[in-house]
Amino acid sequence: MKKQKQLQDNTFSKNSHTKFTYNMATLFEKHFAISDVQRNAETYVLPDPQSMFEEPPWQLEKLQTLKSDLNEVKSLLNNFNLNKWQQHTNQMNKAGYIVKAVKEKIQAELVTQAWCKFYEIASNFPLVPLNEICREIDSKNFRSVHLCEAPGAFVTALNHWLKTNAPDVQWNWLATTLNPHCEGNSYDSMVADDRFIRHTLKHWCFGADNTGDIMDLRNLDALVERSESLDGGRILLVTADGSIDCTNVPAEQESVVAQLHFCETVACLHLLQKGGNFLLKLFTLFEHQSVCLMYLLSCVFHEIKITKPASSKAGNSEMYVVCINFKGKNFVAPYLHIFRRYYGNVPPAKAMFSLRDIPNAFLKRIEKCSEFFKLHQCQVIQDNINTFRKNTKEYRDILSELLYIKQMISMKYLKDCKLEKMDPANEIVGREIIERNNSHFMNRKLHTNSYNDRSKRQEPQKRLLQIWNEAKEFESPSEKSFVWYLRELPESLEIQTGKSFNKVCSSRFCDSRIQQILNNIDNILQDIPYKIIRFPLTEITREFTQQIDPSHEILSFQFVQDYDSHQTITKIYDRLKKLQSEQTLILIGYSLLTQLNVGLLFLLGNFFNKIIVEVHDNEGYRIKLETYQRNEKLLNYLREILIASHNARNENMAIWSIIPITVLYECDQFPVMMQLNQLMIKMYARHVIHTIIDKKL
Repeated sequence: MKKQKQLQDNTFSKNSHTKFTYNMATLFEKHFAISDVQRNAETYVLPDPQSMFEEPPWQLEKLQTLKSDLNEVKSLLNNFNLNKWQQHTNQMNKAGYIVKAVKEKIQAELVTQAWCKFYEIASNFPLVPLNEICREIDSKNFRSVHLCEAPGAFVTALNHWLKTNAPDVQWNWLATTLNPHCEGNSYDSMVADDRFIRHTLKHWCFGADNTGDIMDLRNLDALVERSESLDGGRILLVTADGSIDCTNVPAEQESVVAQLHFCETVACLHLLQKGGNFLLKLFTLFEHQSVCLMYLLSCVFHEIKITKPASSKAGNSEMYVVCINFKGKNFVAPYLHIFRRYYGNVPPAKAMFSLRDIPNAFLKRIEKCSEFFKLHQCQVIQDNINTFRKNTKEYRDILSELLYIKQMISMKYLKDCKLEKMDPANEIVGREIIERNNSHFMNRKLHTNSYNDRSKRQEPQKRLLQIWNEAKEFESPSEKSFVWYLRELPESLEIQTGKSFNKVCSSRFCDSRIQQILNNIDNILQDIPYKIIRFPLTEITREFTQQIDPSHEILSFQFVQDYDSHQTITKIYDRLKKLQSEQTLILIGYSLLTQLNVGLLFLLGNFFNKIIVEVHDNEGYRIKLETYQRNEKLLNYLREILIASHNARNENMAIWSIIPITVLYECDQFPVMMQLNQLMIKMYARHVIHTIIDKKL
């Protein structure tokens, strides 16, 4: 304590300490009551269902003024380099040590900023409805459902809260999120981190089409059906932590995300049971969509509070709506068919409620709430801008002063949340297991320049050269050839189907950043009048064919063509049926980006003596499968896969995998496959640039 006091005396002036005390108070007290028992929330009444979605969108002048004021401040950031600004705001974040403190002192499972936000909210509000849970006659059971939940930190935080605050409560959970194993889902739209998900797959529901898109009504119905079969009492908590990447449209974040928030809320109304609670992440409340959504929530829950946790980065618009004591499915039943009509990815053209159907007192409350959070956010952004422009010495002095503030705020967080260590036996997966898993799949973005720079329409050639500079940073395999013996197969195939897609937008078998490079190249090529660029080149394949042993068979693919899983399965099955004993099969341009292709290669490995992967400068790699041995059991496997693929196509679905991704993660060849895919994408990027710019690289 003496050292701490000395640090305070040395670092702080009297004025600084006063400012710190004020900041400490405001950081932890960003709460606003929209409706509660004292405000007589019963006066808020939903209009007749037939009057909903009937009138054009409307605006409130006061809210639009607040939006304009906030955007004016945010626009001051448009010329700032995104990476440098994020680094600066991370350093200036007074709550920046909270996650670190929880990791070091509490050693909890899957600690992230989301973990800390949830735990703080659960500690400040009766989010976990213990009174309702304790009404159960036989036992204290309840279930929770978590929407847009990847990577799973709300789940692990709730587990920690229950085990340390209500250890006698029996809890079961179900979660959904954009499926990180769906190669048709882009990195911009999803959280790709599956370190927790892969170990808890039985608790995840990715819907009827397996994408995890909660904005698809069929996926909602599949989630509801799955939740009804979940053991463990009533669903008394639903959380929704969804968002959409708005990096390129920062001024319209609320509008971009509005339909997702509507779908999350409607999903909650289908799932939650009477007396339960709902936690919803929102941003600003300036537009009619958000005002109507807040009114809906205020009508169907007894209490509505909005909070911005101290552990939430103070300069962003993020806030959480805490909805307490749901009035029940019977109460909302007359409205569900209306909500389902407007459920989906396409926002309705009309406002949910007419402005005259919303009480003026409620609108005034929303205006006050919006002003409250807007003032806090603008102050933080302006302070960060002023600090960013300081000279080096002043900047270092400020950072030095912040060290003590960050330490004190993290200590206050731990104290206020009454955080305690938990017996590791009570963890869901295990902290050590999660931390031991590789982190190749964290969402790492390629955006590095400013918003204004990104908004400029650059020439395709310049964009391609930028992409090449990024691509060549990735390392290539250190060896020229690899010998694989892929013999281990599960006892039976696990054929998984999902929504059909024709572009591989994400992959578990390469760094997310190089996959984004491939996606960016594809986007650029769509904007210019060049014919489809083939890779590997037909000329290279033809030349290679003339040089090899005539008894060898070649199966050629196009690494970058539209992805067609059915065609891949068909080509492999047809060729294997005709192959003679002892023959060698060579795969050219065969992509190892998808679970299906990697799984098929494992299957092929059981037909051949060995697999030799050869690295070639102009085409990436070739896969040589030596000494074919016919195997009827494995041919039947392939036939089964082909039939399943035919059936899937009839429903606009496709086969995604035949071997569980968790098995493929463990294969010895996994790290090399990642390097081979990186090499292939680099070679393709170089080929595109050489073709379009005619420049030797």
